[in-house]
Amino acid sequence: MQEPAATATTYRLHIAIDLINLSLHQVEVTTDKEGENLDHYTLAAGDVVLIDRGYNQPKTLVPFIDRGGDVVLRYNAHSMNLYEDDEGDDTGRLVKIDWYTRLRKLGKRPSCVPVWLCHGNKRIQGYLHAIPLPEEKAAEARRKAKQRAKDKDATPARKPFA
Repeated sequence: MQEPAATATTYRLHIAIDLINLSLHQVEVTTDKEGENLDHYTLAAGDVVLIDRGYNQPKTLVPFIDRGGDVVLRYNAHSMNLYEDDEGDDTGRLVKIDWYTRLRKLGKRPSCVPVWLCHGNKRIQGYLHAIPLPEEKAAEARRKAKQRAKDKDATPARKPFA
């Protein structure tokens, strides 16, 4: 939200909605300095949160899941690492997923990838559902990435994921 005549975000509105009853559970207004995270909400075991990629923060996701909550989120590979079992290792060692390589191996078919979310000494198992864009949408995304890079006088990254 913006104050009158402001040119940037002034306040953030954090809302928790019951999607079954379409009723508000919580509403909090903060300054623009307060980012998106689960600490804004009173959540209990058994709650399921549906959140956007701004909430890709293991420091709040792992404790909530550990308390019995469940999370469905839009993943952002640039802000949160996910891990997979090291295939050549029997010790339970995890390796960071190189999404550029991993998604290219999956090809153009929807896939479910087993992943680990880690924070501190906690490991939470989950699944990433990868659904490729139709070719026309992928071409549009590439065009926009090139335009954003051009606007910043840069070159688009060859690897879309870190």
